[in-house]
Amino acid sequence: MKNKLPDLLAWFRLLSSPVLLFLILEDGSDTGLMFYPAIIAFIAAWTDYFDGYLARKWDVSSKLGAFLDTIADKIFVTFVFAGFAIIDRVSIWVTVLLIAREFMIMGLRGLAGNDGIMIPPSRFGKAKASLQFWAIGFVMIDFSFTILSLTIAELFVMHALIFSYISAYQYVVSYFQSKNEI
Repeated sequence: MKNKLPDLLAWFRLLSSPVLLFLILEDGSDTGLMFYPAIIAFIAAWTDYFDGYLARKWDVSSKLGAFLDTIADKIFVTFVFAGFAIIDRVSIWVTVLLIAREFMIMGLRGLAGNDGIMIPPSRFGKAKASLQFWAIGFVMIDFSFTILSLTIAELFVMHALIFSYISAYQYVVSYFQSKNEI
């Protein structure tokens, strides 16, 4: 069981994504607390931390686990932000940019893998994931507190978007540097 737990946590995040989308659309409101989706998203966000932590601690890392972790993150972010855009909690352009980045990097990693290149996660990539999870939480909680006419949720979403593209740039540079070394 110990060697399967990290993968099961990634599977939870992956399988909770359509449930979250359903609950976001079922709520359908552009304001107010999304209680049940927030609880599931909170648990799913922590699975992202613990699946990697436990895999490293117990030395049970696997290619399947790394793949599941990456796919689960991308699907989770895609489903949740698509739901937010549909109910007008996050603008469509931000959603499209976030989702486009996720799939662009997934494609780049696939290309790198075909070339025998491993692109390790960057600090900005890890910060991006953390900011995305925080942004999701704040969007669901819907605090009305503002700073410079932006809500806390909008600030976190914007920071997640900025970090998304900084880390994407790092991944592209890393790929081409590694490709030139081959």
